[in-house]
Amino acid sequence: MNAAVQNCFDITKELFEVLTAPHSGEQDRDQTIERIDNLIDKREGLLKDIQPPFSEKEKELGQQMVKMNKVIDQKLSLLREEIKRDMNGINKKKTNVKKYSNPYENMQFDGVYYDKRK
Repeated sequence: MNAAVQNCFDITKELFEVLTAPHSGEQDRDQTIERIDNLIDKREGLLKDIQPPFSEKEKELGQQMVKMNKVIDQKLSLLREEIKRDMNGINKKKTNVKKYSNPYENMQFDGVYYDKRK
């Protein structure tokens, strides 16, 4: 059996476990993202070494990797959306703080009325 296939399967399984494990807090999420990034880089390097023909065992591992990749893709999408939501919340907080500290900075005047009576 090709060692690259087994190594790729092991890394995919570890990536699957990292993404399906619950994480809490931003610090934990940052470490998780860094670990995910490292695992994806390792797996990308191994994918170049995988060449046919494949044995039955390698085909079975490949099918399992495809199933895990579907879940991995979903979890990565959810993580991306969570990060987007947090970034939008931070941006809203920044603008609210800015408006609170200087409420007249960005006032818009739709029209001005001048009274010409004497």
